[in-house]
Amino acid sequence: MSVLSNTCVAQINPDSTLPINSRVSGQENIKVIEGGTETGKNLFHSFEQFSVLNTETAYFNNSSDIQNIITRVTGKSTSNIDGILRSNGAANLFLINPNGIIFGASASLDIGGSFVGTTASSIKFSDGSKYSAVEPQTPLLTISTPIGLQFGANPAPIRNQSQASPNGATNYYNSPEGLRVSPGKTLALIGGDIYLESGSLTAPLGQIELGSVGSNSFVNLIPTSGDWIFGYKDVKSFQNIQITSRNILNSSNITTSGNSGSGNIHVIGNIIEIFGVGGILNLTLGDKNAGDIVIDANKLTLQDGAQVLTGTVGKGTGGNLTINASTIDVVGSLYTEANFLAISAISSTTYASGNAGNVNINTDVLKVKHGGTIAVESTGNFVQSTILLPATGNAGNLTINATQLVEIAGKYFDNNSTLAATTLGSGNAGKLIVNTGKLVVNDGGEIKVGSQVKIRPGVKYLGDRFNLGRAGNLDITANSILIDNQGKITSETDLGQGGNITLQTQLLQMRRNSLISTSAGKIQSSGDGGNIIINARNGFIVAARNENNDIIANGFSGSGGKITINASGILGIEALDREDLIRKIGSNDPSQIDPQKLSTSDISAISQTNANLDGVVSITNPDVDSSSGLVNLPEKPNVPTITQACKADTTQQNKFSIVGRRGLATNPTEFLRNTTIPDTDWISLENSTVQIPNQQSQTTTYNNNNNSLIEAQAWKVDKDGTIILTSTAPKVIPHSKAFVAPAC
Repeated sequence: MSVLSNTCVAQINPDSTLPINSRVSGQENIKVIEGGTETGKNLFHSFEQFSVLNTETAYFNNSSDIQNIITRVTGKSTSNIDGILRSNGAANLFLINPNGIIFGASASLDIGGSFVGTTASSIKFSDGSKYSAVEPQTPLLTISTPIGLQFGANPAPIRNQSQASPNGATNYYNSPEGLRVSPGKTLALIGGDIYLESGSLTAPLGQIELGSVGSNSFVNLIPTSGDWIFGYKDVKSFQNIQITSRNILNSSNITTSGNSGSGNIHVIGNIIEIFGVGGILNLTLGDKNAGDIVIDANKLTLQDGAQVLTGTVGKGTGGNLTINASTIDVVGSLYTEANFLAISAISSTTYASGNAGNVNINTDVLKVKHGGTIAVESTGNFVQSTILLPATGNAGNLTINATQLVEIAGKYFDNNSTLAATTLGSGNAGKLIVNTGKLVVNDGGEIKVGSQVKIRPGVKYLGDRFNLGRAGNLDITANSILIDNQGKITSETDLGQGGNITLQTQLLQMRRNSLISTSAGKIQSSGDGGNIIINARNGFIVAARNENNDIIANGFSGSGGKITINASGILGIEALDREDLIRKIGSNDPSQIDPQKLSTSDISAISQTNANLDGVVSITNPDVDSSSGLVNLPEKPNVPTITQACKADTTQQNKFSIVGRRGLATNPTEFLRNTTIPDTDWISLENSTVQIPNQQSQTTTYNNNNNSLIEAQAWKVDKDGTIILTSTAPKVIPHSKAFVAPAC
């Protein structure tokens, strides 16, 4: 027993570097930490080792007026925290260990203030002094406020595996709280690589900060009302953050959700990966507005059911979600062990009367594949597992700016990869905006806005299906758009006005059952088709003719919409009116008058029920006369005439040849022949100056680097008998009556 006690005490081992050193005393499994050097409202502790075993508590017995407990580890060992860190009052607790920090599965916090766990080498104060863990000589301690964290050459990692549930407490998602701070406070982990390995972080109504920084970084602590904002302007490089979940019962959840609202979450690193069921989840549960989520990375990956979610389940407005990353991958869905489909998703959702926040994504390349989703939605809450109460709040807007590529591709079972702005209740859907260099929607991928009730079979819908909110609008600007292999860009409504779709592009390609649609009345009820505008004013719309690629703005019993197309050329797809559709389909049954039932590629804007309510298809091509500037050529060339200026030498056979470098056929109907023509002594005229003999001096410069072509105006013969074409006609002496033709 004594060996165990000594071992336990040795886990928290003070050094002797402070004016008043820290002291540790044991009371069973509680290790009481006293002493330390108090300066103003700052209390400084220094340890050679600092670890807390499972079932143990490290209790900082500070006075109630202390604002910051600043604890450093000067030895060479990692801090393993698998027990409880506890302090008095509302003091903030800093744990600084440049060797690394590991929070085990049982680790928890019992403090009144904020917690900052960091592998920085020192902490800097506003008066310029610093408290260093790597230069532990007796410091000049200060009463100043902490303003920054200084890191060394190789910042050590931080790992969190905490699944702690003190007194059975769980977060809103019925998962263990893990490391938790008091409401309104900050929970920050700032170091080298950061790993959440089925480890959770909870800061209700507060702030969570995850920062993974590189060598010799400095992270600013900007004081606010009793807390900090973390600044990274002096960080030259970042390291990686990985958030993983073993299963739905042991997941990594990062949340600031609380009973009346939620706080802010900021995650910054080089490569940020979130794998498995869990992720960053931030809902407001009451009347207060939710905080925001901001993710800054070089690359962000969500996979196998991972989620980044903001929203509201109360009257408060959901927070905004902003992601800044060079590359973003949202990949795959996963059926959990409870047969629950977890979808890899980035989303903002209202489940009640509050409005959802906006989602803003700034990237170079965005890929949503194998059933992943990015969405802004007005959905609803399950009163029971089989009874759905739809939301009345409005969905937010989704804005995607991707300089190079947006790709929405594939599905997971029946779950399509999707960009969406939708509603299934009386709240309105938001707007969906995509700006990119290239947009690809293929293999069942879908971009959609809409107002539809889509719930799984066996679920009772408590809302009014005839009182749905408006479908949102969809605006896409891209240099090129490819919709392929059952890809879709749609705005669909069960009833009411269909949303509008606007495409600005230079090239729209449609292949293999692709679809652009603003159809309305999908439950065969009233509803007007929305409008489709495709502006490819200097470009083209190209569709494979017999692959059933359609552009549709139909209503069922309501009016058809309006389709407006401006393009230089439209290939492989044509507009069909009602009579065309009836004739080709062979039926006037309203449910059958649908161009998607044809194998051809078609454009349609009709009312499937009422011919008087058909919409309008307007196609505009620029006024270009394709024959402008062309000259009719004779079918056969004129026979060349030979000047009689030469006297023929009747003793030799005469011949006239039309030659290029190796000769041309004399008739365009003849084949080119490999007629052997003697090599001519061609000369190079690059940048050369040629003097025209026997005339007043003229200079012509030829430059092969000049791409313009100058029509020859005359030809001359030099002293060697070489014929030279010139761009300027020489002065010509008129023939005199005494002119005698030279002999050839």
